Amino acid sequence: MSASAGAADGAARQNAPEQRDAVPGTPQPGVGPSGGVHNTVSGGVFYGPVIQGGQVTITAPQQPAGAPSGGLPPPSSVHIGHEAELTSLVAALDPDDRPSGPAACLVTGPGGVGKSELLLQAAHTAHRRRRFPGGVLFVDLQGHTSDTPPLSPGEALGRLLHQLGLPEPAIPAHAGDRAAAYRQHLAERPVLVVLDNAHDSDQVQPMLPPPGGSRALVSSRRLLPALDDVHRIALDVLPSDAAVRLLLEVSGHPGIAASDPAAQDLARHAARIAEHCGGLPLALRIAAARVRGRQPAAFADLAAWLADEQSRLDELDDGERRMTSVLAVSYRDLDQDQRRLFALCGVNPGPRWGIDAAAALAGLPPARVRRLLEGLCGAHMVQEDGRGRYRMHGLVHDYARERAAEDLAPSERASAVDRLVDHYLATADRADRVLSPRRYRLQDERGLPPGAAAEIPSRSAALAWLSAELDDFVGICRAAAESSAPERSWLLADALRGYFFLAKTWTPWEDTHRVALAAAERAGARREQGILHNSLGLALVEQRDLTGASAHYTAAAHHFEAAGDAHGGANAVENHAWVRHYSGDYAGALDDHLRALRQYELLGAERNRAITLRGTSLAEMELGRTTDAIAHLREAGRIFDELDLHLDAAMTLNGLGEAYAKAGDPRAARLHLLRALRLSRSCGSRYEEARARHGLGSVSRADTPRRAVHHWERALHHYIELGSPEAETVRALIAEVRA
Repeated sequence: MSASAGAADGAARQNAPEQRDAVPGTPQPGVGPSGGVHNTVSGGVFYGPVIQGGQVTITAPQQPAGAPSGGLPPPSSVHIGHEAELTSLVAALDPDDRPSGPAACLVTGPGGVGKSELLLQAAHTAHRRRRFPGGVLFVDLQGHTSDTPPLSPGEALGRLLHQLGLPEPAIPAHAGDRAAAYRQHLAERPVLVVLDNAHDSDQVQPMLPPPGGSRALVSSRRLLPALDDVHRIALDVLPSDAAVRLLLEVSGHPGIAASDPAAQDLARHAARIAEHCGGLPLALRIAAARVRGRQPAAFADLAAWLADEQSRLDELDDGERRMTSVLAVSYRDLDQDQRRLFALCGVNPGPRWGIDAAAALAGLPPARVRRLLEGLCGAHMVQEDGRGRYRMHGLVHDYARERAAEDLAPSERASAVDRLVDHYLATADRADRVLSPRRYRLQDERGLPPGAAAEIPSRSAALAWLSAELDDFVGICRAAAESSAPERSWLLADALRGYFFLAKTWTPWEDTHRVALAAAERAGARREQGILHNSLGLALVEQRDLTGASAHYTAAAHHFEAAGDAHGGANAVENHAWVRHYSGDYAGALDDHLRALRQYELLGAERNRAITLRGTSLAEMELGRTTDAIAHLREAGRIFDELDLHLDAAMTLNGLGEAYAKAGDPRAARLHLLRALRLSRSCGSRYEEARARHGLGSVSRADTPRRAVHHWERALHHYIELGSPEAETVRALIAEVRA
């Protein structure tokens, strides 16, 4: 700097290149009207008076184009996953591609999902591409930092102005003045501003760039709904393959050889660890730190430790980072009512629930609970999983369980469990009565509190609710068994049996009934044990576990006899007929069917009589008595039509189709099988639909083999989905025709 007289009193912005234009209001070089010599002051914005005299030239040092400034942290050397989001973010930062687009990009997601890492990757990518010649600024807004309050907008603006080159004396004291100075700087030359870890919209709003070439990257655990004009990216957990790759890469085991048995074991344990971490990048990095530099056996140990949901969060601690601390900050930021509902969600056995279940847990009206859940969703502690359905990340649910144990009184937890179980039991019972009217079932004599059950207006509504809640039934049944009223566990299991039979969902069928059976055994409930044994036998015989099914039917008969339950005893005999049938003892099966049939006739049990007639006909078909079989099936179909039992009617139509095929009448067979196909679709039975396709393929084989293969392929698809043993039979038929 040279000057003939005077000096600039104030501070020049040091990181901007020389400007050719005069500062607004400053005369151009030359002689003015008074004869004085004027000058140009270039290189930035000046605060305080500028004393001019003679010739004064001030040139600020030029910033290298695109050089980062403001202490932008380096990104991780390992970045796996969120590639699509990174591409979208970088594209949104291009001022040339999006000249009229939003000036800010907001990345939201739960704690530990990788928001800060994504921002750093995008910022450094933009810098390498020289998108922002004015540099890159960075500030951690401390919106969700343990033991540290969020920065006020004035504090954050002060840090940004300091990064822009202003010394402390030149930074305005008032937050509004700081915002004005900040906007003036950003309007001069394109700058990228990275605002990490924002707490709310008010904190961010003063730092958003004005229209022009500058851009801002913002991250927050909250949705920040008041920021209207921003490009939004919602970050989710990593898919399983990316999660495993991140874990292996960070732990120092990249590119393991799949052909090496030891490497295969390592990969298998890594997959288990990634599953327990739920694909959350921070949890994966903590887990990787736990096994870095250690023998591969450490992977097996960590996988086993993480499998225990009671201590999983404690294991995700590498000495410097703790998942519990991350979740605790988000919990701290909730209001009192949101914290209570969050903790109550930890009482729920599973991480998913419907709005009515949440209302039962909280003991509040659904409308109030919906608003609270919206707040939890906004804080990324809960995700909406569809209309009226919500879910928690597995680790967040683990933390909610901790909060329930520590923040809720035992009596409040017990009351919440009772309300929740009553809700599921009452709703499942209503749904079962829509799906399986007139079924022989356990009766709930307790009388449920008003409002415990949601309305089930139709068969489709019953199926929709049962399908949506399927993953929760085992946990709810276990919670009922451990509650002060364990009889609700066997009532719930029995209420679900009709749906399990329709959907062929073997695992939850068996698991709920085994939990309920153990509770009934502890209580010495004989008839209830008989019903549960019968139902378990049905699940096993459907999977062709004939030995297991026979044992359950024998136990059921014993308990029914002890309880003096003639109807239950007839059920055990009728069910055991199917063990004989699938064993190839068709004559023995027919004897059992006829014994049960006589008992049902004495009891006046029309639905059970029709079911037994249908079973009798199948044994008769195998014995070559197709005329008798068709007659018995027609009688069964008449009863089912009178009782309006659609699933039973579809099963009977399939039986008629098979009987007419055996009798050598393909036209009648096809007619009944097509009717069975339509009815099975309307009542939601994929198994009976597959059975109808199976039969249609068989009757089409002789004259139109291509149509036969078409039907068999459709049948095979359903059989495979359901895990049905018939899949192998159909697969062999397709291979025969194609050969």
